[in-house]
Amino acid sequence: MRDTVKLILRIIRMGRARRAVSPVVSVLSLSLMIITLLAPPASSQNADAGTVAFPFLVMGYDARSMAMGGAACAVQNGLYGVLSNPAAVGYVSGTQVMGGYRQVMMDVWGYPIGVAMPTRYGVFAPYLVALTSGDFNVIYEDGFLTDDRARSSYTALGVGWARTVGAGIAVGGAFKGAYHYIGAADESYSADGFAFDIGAQYRQRNDRVAYGVALRNLGFMRSGYWGEWNEYEMPYGVEAGVAFVPRHIPSLRIALDVNRFNGDYTNFEPAFEYTVVAGTFWVRGGYVFSMMDVEKMSDVFRGERDDTYRKSSVNTLSLGVGVATAFDNVDIKLDAAMQFYTDISSPAIIVSLLVGF
Repeated sequence: MRDTVKLILRIIRMGRARRAVSPVVSVLSLSLMIITLLAPPASSQNADAGTVAFPFLVMGYDARSMAMGGAACAVQNGLYGVLSNPAAVGYVSGTQVMGGYRQVMMDVWGYPIGVAMPTRYGVFAPYLVALTSGDFNVIYEDGFLTDDRARSSYTALGVGWARTVGAGIAVGGAFKGAYHYIGAADESYSADGFAFDIGAQYRQRNDRVAYGVALRNLGFMRSGYWGEWNEYEMPYGVEAGVAFVPRHIPSLRIALDVNRFNGDYTNFEPAFEYTVVAGTFWVRGGYVFSMMDVEKMSDVFRGERDDTYRKSSVNTLSLGVGVATAFDNVDIKLDAAMQFYTDISSPAIIVSLLVGF
């Protein structure tokens, strides 16, 4: 897989420098690049890594969650929760709108947009997330330059619903349709599918302690690029989390998520959020490691070090900040994060905005 990453990076650089490969190979390479970034390195990958449909559905798209390494299942996250644990939206008391930008690497980027609308029947939250390579010129193996353009893009359109059902308890779900398009010159292929998430959150002690659980991406690919791809499974999985504020350090929130998705190991996401200025400024950090990483570290302590092993998750450390202000009864929260990788030198930048009315 490491060699695959290098090859894909080389293909993309060549495309940008106007030296690339055939149209179909170029576009498929872009799609493979996204899948590869979501899969572990070769020497430490799960046997089923890279074999799921629509891998972009397991990525995080809001900067607050990404700054905390993805630990969002039990965090009070407002409308952002529809992307991780839809139950969190049940606590929203007013209209909220979100938007953002997330970089993966180079010119691969994505964004979330959505709105939360409280009603007497619960909070409804239509949303969209997308991930794209952008357009690039196609050049054939012989170096012949064309005016043809190529693109690979993923899109998910969904609607979430949640409501509180008891003291400190909220439940919710989200239904979404996923679509993937790859095209170069006059050739194009696509695939689509459907999935849903369900979740619950429980908050107590004046929200100082919170628990969350979510089942995500339960669904199927409806139609595929070619017949043999139609049986690919969705990146389904389960995630549970806890978040709490220590009694004697009220400015600090500590969180931990544990998740297991199809094609991956069990992952742990410890994180923190520290309030520098109450209601105005926060700093955050998080880390991701897997059960396989823990086992390999145990081997080191036993003197059985495996020098060929590298960290199983592409994501490692995450850092970020958040700022908030209000005027004319409008609450504005701006979050930014940097997500570092094991195999890519440049960190990814994520920025998101949450506006409440």
